[in-house]
Amino acid sequence: MKKMVLHSGGMDSLSVMLDYIENYGASNILSLGFNYGQRNFNMENMAAQRLCYKYNIERIVLDVPLGQIGGSSLTDYSIDINNKNSNDQNTAVPMRNGIFLMLAASVAQVNNCDTIAVGSCIEDKENYRDGRSVFFRAMELAIQCGLTRPIRGKEYVFIDDFYRMTYHEDERQNLDIVIDTPLINETKVQTLKRIIKRYSIDVYNESYTCYLGDTLSCGECLACQKRLKAFKTIGEIDPLSYKTNKE
Repeated sequence: MKKMVLHSGGMDSLSVMLDYIENYGASNILSLGFNYGQRNFNMENMAAQRLCYKYNIERIVLDVPLGQIGGSSLTDYSIDINNKNSNDQNTAVPMRNGIFLMLAASVAQVNNCDTIAVGSCIEDKENYRDGRSVFFRAMELAIQCGLTRPIRGKEYVFIDDFYRMTYHEDERQNLDIVIDTPLINETKVQTLKRIIKRYSIDVYNESYTCYLGDTLSCGECLACQKRLKAFKTIGEIDPLSYKTNKE
């Protein structure tokens, strides 16, 4: 069956795509992106499209108007982006991962995908509740409960008499759609090291990170800061161009 990768075009989702291409073959992968009104959609999407074109991977982009909800500087241009590293990031989009995963499950069902791969890493797990394993396991169960057409012909739901969801790791094989988080226990530095051992550093030209969405990355927003720090830590130079000095 096919594998779906939530592929924004960012550094983490690119890394997951490369892992999945190696493990399952490009012809078995579906790239899914979301245009939710984020400032950097055009640049991120172009990066994702370049990678998909290179490997001949099918890509679907859904329009999801999360900007109508507001509450995030990524979608509300009247809010200045917070460049300070704190647990209260105003770039966080309320319930974004939950909304994306439910939509992804619909696309996965239609396209006979048994896996949704997400690029959440340790940094996400530490700072955001919807970047943690318990969240992804709960979403797996919600998806299983809500599938209108079981992909494998099973009806397997973990609900007990008290309406509490129960879950055992060895039972995941019975789910129609699993959520894979291959980077969940890796830092950006660890992922970067692992990927560039197999590919040229230039593969990260097919990614985009900056929150602002300009042709040249700003080098100052928190996303740029984390990306540049990861490259610097492993002694490599980011192949992307920046407005500010990358050193």
